[in-house]
Amino acid sequence: MTEVQNTLSDPDEVRLSNTDAQVYLFYRNDGTKRWVCAVTRRLNGEGFLITAYRTSAIKEGEQLWQK
Repeated sequence: MTEVQNTLSDPDEVRLSNTDAQVYLFYRNDGTKRWVCAVTRRLNGEGFLITAYRTSAIKEGEQLWQK
């Protein structure tokens, strides 16, 4: 859970989903050549976590921010 919180509070990169303009993907390198991805959605002015997972590659999508 701490890794997900760190990913949301201090991401290495944030991308917008290709399929849903209200879904944001927060990525943070976990130090083992893998990424923690936290998938969030913004709805009615509120944001919430949909899911989180480890991945070996960053998904395509519009890059909104990079560290």
